[in-house]
Amino acid sequence: MSESTGSVDKICQETDCGEKMAELSPEQRALFKTFTYCPYCAEEMTLVCSRCHEHLTSADFKYCPWCGVEFGA
Repeated sequence: MSESTGSVDKICQETDCGEKMAELSPEQRALFKTFTYCPYCAEEMTLVCSRCHEHLTSADFKYCPWCGVEFGA
């Protein structure tokens, strides 16, 4: 088991959108985890591990299947 913790992040794959999201307040960025589609480009948001940035198929995972980090401990 991993000693550190991580999180399941929801991101847009478009670079421009990521840059726009980085300029938002923490409260606004938290809203992005609830979105299905990016409000800037309408692409479907993607789930990734905050530690290794690999794509995930479920937000319900307790551990990352790629790097083993525990989510939300």
